[in-house]
Amino acid sequence: MLPWFAALMTTAGLLLAGLAAYVGWRRGSRAGVALAVLLAAVAWWGLAYAFELSASDVASKTRWGDLKYLGVTILAPAWLVFVLQYTNRRPRVTPWFLAALAVEPVAVMTVLLVPATHDLVRFYPPDATGQALPVVGTGPVFWMHLAYANLMILVATCLFVVSMVRLSGTYRRMALVLVAAALLPWVFNLLHNFEVGWFAGIDLTPFAFTVTGGVLVWGLFRERLVRLSPLARGVIVENMSDGVFVLDAFGRVTDANPAGTRLLETSRPQLVGRSLADLLALASARDEPAGAFVTPFPLDSAHLQIWRDGADPARTHEVRREPLRDPRGRAAGHLVILRDVTERTRAEETLAQLLTERSRVAAALQQSLVPGELPLIPGMATVGRYEPAGDGHEIGGDFFDIFPLDEHAWGVVLGDVSGKGAEAAAVTALARYTLRALANPRHPPSRTLRDLNGRLLAATDLERHCTLVYALVRPDRGRVEITLSLAGHHPPLVSRHTGHVEPVGQVGTALGLLDEVELHDTQVVLEPGDLLCLFTDGLVEARQGKDLFGAERVAAILQRLHDRSLPEIAAELVDAPRRFHGPELADDLAVLLLRVRPVCVDAEPAG
Repeated sequence: MLPWFAALMTTAGLLLAGLAAYVGWRRGSRAGVALAVLLAAVAWWGLAYAFELSASDVASKTRWGDLKYLGVTILAPAWLVFVLQYTNRRPRVTPWFLAALAVEPVAVMTVLLVPATHDLVRFYPPDATGQALPVVGTGPVFWMHLAYANLMILVATCLFVVSMVRLSGTYRRMALVLVAAALLPWVFNLLHNFEVGWFAGIDLTPFAFTVTGGVLVWGLFRERLVRLSPLARGVIVENMSDGVFVLDAFGRVTDANPAGTRLLETSRPQLVGRSLADLLALASARDEPAGAFVTPFPLDSAHLQIWRDGADPARTHEVRREPLRDPRGRAAGHLVILRDVTERTRAEETLAQLLTERSRVAAALQQSLVPGELPLIPGMATVGRYEPAGDGHEIGGDFFDIFPLDEHAWGVVLGDVSGKGAEAAAVTALARYTLRALANPRHPPSRTLRDLNGRLLAATDLERHCTLVYALVRPDRGRVEITLSLAGHHPPLVSRHTGHVEPVGQVGTALGLLDEVELHDTQVVLEPGDLLCLFTDGLVEARQGKDLFGAERVAAILQRLHDRSLPEIAAELVDAPRRFHGPELADDLAVLLLRVRPVCVDAEPAG
């Protein structure tokens, strides 16, 4: 029979060692570390005890019996540390506390290792030789250790039970399971130590701990010792404002939460076993003859509307339908959630209307800042294009204009006011119409822009600046003489009829910032077929990552399309940055093209 007991202890030791390794590998919490130490201690106890039972002589039995006390003395402190950490009393587990717990195990092992004091703990009696299961003698130190260890286990267990009982019934049930598992090895150990019956010769404590260790590991890593998930889910579902319905595979209601019963104005027993679609229809039919009804059916759409009598008859519900499957993955039913989204839907509709109206107002205001049809300049064709940034809800600050000054001179302006919105629009209108009033064919563009700068500084306290290019255009016998000045603006590009493209103008100071501005006049002559391209920074500063679209790409387009019509060139100048940056531009874009008509061409359409 003895080999069977040894095999039993070996099996228990290996199982507990495996559990300890699993817990140590998971390392889910500090309580898990304490549990790993506890399991390792019992595993060592069981394996050493197996060797003690298998030994053929008393000396070997004594040696292995002494070694098993490494696990025996560590067990109670490890259990106490585990309980303290699991019940959220971790601050008490300090290094000093752990050092104090280590005093008693070290003292017992020291007494065992010293031959003169060894028998104060345990010893084999003289008649043990030849006995298969001799009863081990015990000294006073053993009984002090037994009292100390059992007191520590009792305190830790009571502490755990008290902590759990103060909580919900779910914790109490699990506390009873844990206490029962912990008491099993405790009882076996007491029966052995007090030599009750045949337990006097065999200690089943390590084997009993396989049950306790299994419960602890399963509870800590699989069920977290308490099954809170069903409890939490139940509380959440019962208190949800959304209607929740559990349907079987045939669409019949098997359960519903209180919000669902209120939605259908009935009780839970009256719902069970009936079709949810039919219940919704019947609930609405109770409001007739007012014509209340539910639509659409079946419950496979994204939204469901319920009309009832009252001050707020129409309610919109968002429908969520999730399949329920059994452990084998087979369809078992559906979970239907009806969420009242009436206020959100109405807010979204109101917001959509506001955005539509805002876009309409923005488009109308922007159109007032850009001429709908450009006036004809003798001997020239003109095209202007404006594209708003983003979705067009904001009013931009880009503008252009062409206006006559006398019989032989025309004013051409293209500008960009910083920022967006109503303030930018106000500065844009001020700049455009003030420039018209100040423009004089006898004054160079730089003088006109200086006058405009003074008016902008005096007329507004808004922190807005304006960059623009202003040009005097004078057609003369098939050629066009242009004098232009740049107020902080990108230099325009001249595309010759030969395909050569070059920038013109010297950049000066933006308007609306300083009292004194530095401005320069530049003259350029356009021959028949030559083109002047004016643009805002929304064209050249379109980005693709860190890469700007740049004036080089604009020049490449003009060079490639120099023999095409102005509308074609303008369309490509607008589409190219969208392909480069994305569908929605980051900044407003304005382009103004002027081309001297070739002598052989009677007319080219103006934009």
